[in-house]
Amino acid sequence: MARPVWTGAISFGMVSIPIRLVPAVKKKSISFNQLDDQTMSRIRYRKVSEATGEEVPAEHIVKAFDLGAENYVVITDDDLAPLAPARSKEIGLDTFVPVEDVNPLMFDSSYLVVPDKTSKPYVLLANAMAGSGRVGIGRFVMRQKEYLAAIRSDGTYLTLSTMVFPDELVDVESVEGMEALDGVDISNKELEMAKSLVEALSEDFDPARYVDEYRIGVDKIIEQKAAGKTPVFVEEEPRRAMVIDLAEALEASLREAKHARSNHPSATSLEAAGDKNKVAARKVAKLSPAAKGEAPKKAVQRARKSA
Repeated sequence: MARPVWTGAISFGMVSIPIRLVPAVKKKSISFNQLDDQTMSRIRYRKVSEATGEEVPAEHIVKAFDLGAENYVVITDDDLAPLAPARSKEIGLDTFVPVEDVNPLMFDSSYLVVPDKTSKPYVLLANAMAGSGRVGIGRFVMRQKEYLAAIRSDGTYLTLSTMVFPDELVDVESVEGMEALDGVDISNKELEMAKSLVEALSEDFDPARYVDEYRIGVDKIIEQKAAGKTPVFVEEEPRRAMVIDLAEALEASLREAKHARSNHPSATSLEAAGDKNKVAARKVAKLSPAAKGEAPKKAVQRARKSA
């Protein structure tokens, strides 16, 4: 059972809601240890002085900011103490804003908000926010760090997402390569076909269809080697990149998608149409320019974005 990482209360107006925060995500990954292949013993890391090559005791290790050219400014805990946020057990919701006004890139870690001691004020807030299209924005302190937070409701449960601050977002226009999008011409025909393709490949989201195939594969390798077996791999034939006209690629993809739908009367059903749609999606990848002509690829992305 997941353990709470924070206990306190949500406050809005004069209402206080006792809650606990539980991580909403339990990431699954496979970690490896490093070994000496001669002795099969663990490799350990030690903190060693660059000047002497000797290990440095913890009590002699300090924090410092690198000014460049091997010049450092040592920063002590006493230096930072006045900036430490006041300990608080409250998430104060300052405002409720339309969710579309919040850049989704600002959302960071997610938590389940669990009622603590009493449920009525929790249910009250969950219902009050339901269907409003708004998220509650506030701040709180966790593990001696202040966080910006967004609280959302699905009508029954409340969730909290910590957020990055606006100045931590990368300016898209400053990223090298984005300037290539300027001045790309897209014909009305290409745009209409791209929109039709998006519509033909549209369906309800079924998260169960997506699994971490790499992690599952690594698990199988570990299982086989632990049992003394040699893993056997079936090599897939490499796909050949085809350089083709963008309009022709869209037309071929659209035909494939429509064919998939026409073969299944219950085209709106994921179970009926899912596999065919995935084939059509792969067809797009096959027909997309790869060897040359990056501009058409970006034009597809631009067309989809406009759609």
